[in-house]
Amino acid sequence: MKIEVIEPHGLCAGVNSAIAKALQLKNVYCLHELVHNEIVVRELKDLGFKFVESVNEVPVGETVVFSAHGVSPAIRKKAEERKLKIVDTTCPFVDKVHRAAAKFSAQGLPLVIIGHKGHIEVEGIAAEAKEAYVYPDLPIGAKKIGVVSQTTMNSDEVKAIVKKLERNYQIVKMAEVCKATKLRQDAVRKFCRGADRNSRAVLVLGSEGSSNVKRLCEVAEEEGVKVFRAGSVAELYAMDFSSVETLGLTSGASTPERFFDEALSILRNCPRHIAIIMDGNGRWALARGKKRGQGHIEGAKTLSKVLKWCKDRSIKYLTVYAFSTENWKRPKEEVDGLMGLFVKMLKSKTLDFMKNKVRFRMIGRRGDLPRNLLSEITRLEEKTKDFDREFIVAISYGGRAEIIDAVNRVKGPVTEETFRNYLYAPDVPDPDLVIRTSGEVRTSNFLLWQTAYSEFYFSDVLWPDFSEAELDRAISSYAMRNRRKGGV
Repeated sequence: MKIEVIEPHGLCAGVNSAIAKALQLKNVYCLHELVHNEIVVRELKDLGFKFVESVNEVPVGETVVFSAHGVSPAIRKKAEERKLKIVDTTCPFVDKVHRAAAKFSAQGLPLVIIGHKGHIEVEGIAAEAKEAYVYPDLPIGAKKIGVVSQTTMNSDEVKAIVKKLERNYQIVKMAEVCKATKLRQDAVRKFCRGADRNSRAVLVLGSEGSSNVKRLCEVAEEEGVKVFRAGSVAELYAMDFSSVETLGLTSGASTPERFFDEALSILRNCPRHIAIIMDGNGRWALARGKKRGQGHIEGAKTLSKVLKWCKDRSIKYLTVYAFSTENWKRPKEEVDGLMGLFVKMLKSKTLDFMKNKVRFRMIGRRGDLPRNLLSEITRLEEKTKDFDREFIVAISYGGRAEIIDAVNRVKGPVTEETFRNYLYAPDVPDPDLVIRTSGEVRTSNFLLWQTAYSEFYFSDVLWPDFSEAELDRAISSYAMRNRRKGGV
């Protein structure tokens, strides 16, 4: 399937400004949702935002944020009476429509709003006028009317309605969809009219409650193209694009760009499970005249960064080779240092795992481990067991040892599928991509059963120097490969 990014897409200037203002605040009240996007709302809740439906719910003297959709003059007055500190994030174009509605009303004109009755933006605009109607409701007996539009309407629909109104009324209008909304809708229309339109589809990223997201979906449907909508990574994974040859990707004006980037990575065949052989810590240290233990410390710092980079790229499973069954042969000082480092790192990362909802797991021979390390592993596994994203650390691990341990647990005949039930983590899918650093080109007894059809990327970079750019090179290399798995 070919993925085509439909430009422009995503946050408009007004929404971007509203979110930027809000993210500078903490523990404040917000009148209605700042924007109709679940990701943004969830992030603001994490900052202590309390979402209310009336300014009467805001304690006197507290701070209230007005959403990008704007508010009525009566609400502003009420907020002032309660001595609330106002942070106004109203979209400039919405504010322009408010001013037009007030102007038409001052001229004695009934106001007709082309929009969706009950929408927050429409209610705020209607409150600017003495006499307001939401189309198809119309004033009876009037000859001249003022006409405005909800900013996120379908631009073609607005034009068609204005033409109908002109048949029966003399109109003074500011009935324009905001430029950013129109540009996004026009771009979707252009994509849908491509030469291979019968095999095209559009995926709109954004929350179901967003008006501009709904309009983008409507535009594609009007063009006769199949439409998908996803508001989360989970929804995206559940979609079936098997009948689509060319998928156009766009997003609503309130959809964060980071979600767009995540979705694009997934659609362009970004791996779901990455396994890493973290090699080169000792050589990194020796090359700098340091003890090998310092290399392991620097390697642990790199691993912390990789955890974040994988989260940013929606990698659900990350497995790392931290200590092999053969590594017990190393000098006692180095081994003891590593065991202590593992304990220290697990303790320091607990809050991060909880905050980012990461499940920690260990694979390997637990009976080989020092008691304090095993206790820390068990504690962290129990604490994070209900999370979906997984960080799996192989300690005292060997691929052959895992297979031998599995064989010794087998009871009765097995198949390939039933045999995996005896492995250390049978529920974890096989790695899509295995990365090995330091220039060595071998698997070193790592996940021998699970990597039968994995793709490999060998990097010359020593593990402490492994960078975000190198991770992206590995992922890009993976995305270019045709994974036939024995097929044609």
